[in-house]
Amino acid sequence: MESRQYRADLLSVIMPAYNEGPALVDVIAELRAALSQIPLQSEIIVVDDGSTDDTAAVVASQSGVRLVSNPINLGYGHSIMRGIAVSQAALFAICDADGSYDPSVLPELVKQTQRGVDHAIARRTGPHFERTWIRRYAYRWLCQYVAGRSVPDANSGLRVFRRCLYENVSADLCLGFSFTTSLTLASLMAGHIVAFSTMPYRARVGSSHVRVRDILRTTQYLFQLVAAYNPVKLFLPLILVTGLGALASFGLALLDGAIWAAAGAVMLASSLLLLGLAAHTYVVSRAAAGPIRGGSAAAGGGQASASEASPPGETR
Repeated sequence: MESRQYRADLLSVIMPAYNEGPALVDVIAELRAALSQIPLQSEIIVVDDGSTDDTAAVVASQSGVRLVSNPINLGYGHSIMRGIAVSQAALFAICDADGSYDPSVLPELVKQTQRGVDHAIARRTGPHFERTWIRRYAYRWLCQYVAGRSVPDANSGLRVFRRCLYENVSADLCLGFSFTTSLTLASLMAGHIVAFSTMPYRARVGSSHVRVRDILRTTQYLFQLVAAYNPVKLFLPLILVTGLGALASFGLALLDGAIWAAAGAVMLASSLLLLGLAAHTYVVSRAAAGPIRGGSAAAGGGQASASEASPPGETR
């Protein structure tokens, strides 16, 4: 099969945009200023995700910026993937188009990849990053539990990563809002080197497009990811709860007869069943060693099949 070689001297900045017309001119100007400080050739690719405002017209007015137009609203992650598909770069950055990220951090992120980091992430800080207690700590704890290490900012929208990393985990990535979370956690769980740099987070231009269903899908994805990479972690809390329930029930059976004995037997059987299911899932996951959605992606040195079609709708 014919293969194509990617360019190690090129950084492609992928910017998904859905109704972000008011912010784009300033964000693109800031990106250009940041890219001028990076010793690599660079390009900006904006993916218009079926916007109903003047997003496409604004991008078209910016010389040298590549525009990919989705025929319908496909989602945040899907848009980033379409941007990657039209690029020949071996190194990518992604930057949200809402003005909340400071692109001046990009040179430092690129330097980290030149020092051997596979995935450099801008960690958000400051008053505009304040969240409610449950969102800030519960979400961070859940990501840490899934990844098995500290994850300061799983879903930052400004980061730099290698193509080989993307190809290694691409089939495990979420096509929607949780793309960045999935990219962070899959990178960590697949053994790639991930580093974080702090960045002041700014107020976005316009209103957020995040919905409650996006948060629910993120939670669903976290369970999928831990089931694929470390299923014992998914079942262990349930095994502990049912096991402790069985011990408590048998203890009460000594005082209060057969009802508690029956309850203890049920809890013990549940615990053993979950233990067997966890062991089976782990063996299957290690034997397959494949991504959540099936198939395998090459993790090698910057080559991919020529059959990867560029998405329609790209203009310059």
